[in-house]
Amino acid sequence: MADTDSSITRKFRVRFSQIDAARVIYYPRYLEIIADTFPEAEMDEAPFDLAIRFLQSNRLGDEIQMHLQGRPDGWSVSGSMDIEHFSVALTRRPEDESGQPYDSKLASFETEAFTLRDWMCGPTGHLHLSRYYELISDAIERWFESSVGMTFKELHFAREFGIPTVQMDTRCYSLPQHGEIVTTGLRPLSVGASAVQLTTWLAGAGNIMMETRQVLVFVELDDEKIRTVRIPGALRERIRAQLAAS
Repeated sequence: MADTDSSITRKFRVRFSQIDAARVIYYPRYLEIIADTFPEAEMDEAPFDLAIRFLQSNRLGDEIQMHLQGRPDGWSVSGSMDIEHFSVALTRRPEDESGQPYDSKLASFETEAFTLRDWMCGPTGHLHLSRYYELISDAIERWFESSVGMTFKELHFAREFGIPTVQMDTRCYSLPQHGEIVTTGLRPLSVGASAVQLTTWLAGAGNIMMETRQVLVFVELDDEKIRTVRIPGALRERIRAQLAAS
């Protein structure tokens, strides 16, 4: 932000196009909402760290009071409806910090290499942050299907479970550009009664470009409220087997 002491408050209403199968905002949409609501919040200058916390779910029609606070090293945005529902904070890091070499052996699951298309990128030609989180989401879905043994269709519609993300911490070493060839991969770090912690990577040219730790929570889907549930035993054991292997 140009003015590091600035503070701005604006309102946003959740639209149908922004919700997912769990009937809440699909988490990559939050980055688009922030970009649309606060053009002042710059997101295309790496390296930076991004901390995202989801405290309460947001549903169709919710009117969210959003507050942007500028800081000397970045900015933060919080959204509230009587109480705080989410927060996003971007902190810039020294320019001389570079990504770590990527070894595919780190991953329990890795996608095939693919080329970043123009629709994935913003006006500067760099990968849009919301598209990055969509790529992560796609990798998690593929991991569930190929390694955990359950498709998202069965998980969400037959079992009526959701796995919303409640916490994300991203380290961006460099924002990949249109035309670059990349892969996404992941590794589970821990599994508890109701939550799974993962590390995910976006890698290209032999280096980690973006790395995220996130926490997924198993919930029971309901029109009125979302209730935390225990991870089904068979799924938990398959994830634990990957922890042992890594």
